Amino acid sequence: PMPAPTRRRFLRLAALAPLGGLLGCQGAPSVFGYKLGAKALYDENIKTVYVPIFVNRAFQTNPYRGFENDITKAVIDEIGRTTSFRVTSDPAKADTELLGVVSQVYKNILNRTQQNQVREGELVVNVDVVWRDLRDGTILSAPRGGRPAPLPGQPVPLDPNNPPVPFDPSIPVPPIACDPGQPTPVRITASGRFIPELGETNSSAMYLVQNRLAVQIVSMMEKRW
Repeated sequence: PMPAPTRRRFLRLAALAPLGGLLGCQGAPSVFGYKLGAKALYDENIKTVYVPIFVNRAFQTNPYRGFENDITKAVIDEIGRTTSFRVTSDPAKADTELLGVVSQVYKNILNRTQQNQVREGELVVNVDVVWRDLRDGTILSAPRGGRPAPLPGQPVPLDPNNPPVPFDPSIPVPPIACDPGQPTPVRITASGRFIPELGETNSSAMYLVQNRLAVQIVSMMEKRW
């Protein structure tokens, strides 16, 4: 069956097709009003990204030790390969910063041999990501469609569908549920299969996982429709 059309697939096909007179005379090339290249997918107001080494809070055993270094490098390479952003090592000169935490690494056994050995397995890794604008503190990775949280010191906007409850001094003040200053990270999950009978190992599965995580994280950095 034909794959479902997406904006990324359309832009890739349009870039490979003969453009002829469809290209604009100035600025970025466009087809039928749609821009081509990385500038069509990523915010042009963002020039640089600071990517510190991801934090690994998962239980680490061989061969998964140091995975945070591998995933950080894969993300940096993917940013340089597919986006218009430039990765910088100086946070003072960066427009944004990308923070990541490896929260969980686990392995599923999908099939076993008659000798109770692993025939097919799957490595699954969860990474929590926060992308923040260092210029004004905006959380760029916030869930889409949600209402942004008010800044400290600003009044909370009223919801016309839920009017405020009249003040009652006999009711105790409820405790604060969470710190509003802490952004909610985005959970990214990727898996990699390994079949020992085909020469696949934990290391090859980890290589697949880190590259799939990098693609998903950078895709999250695309500007909103």
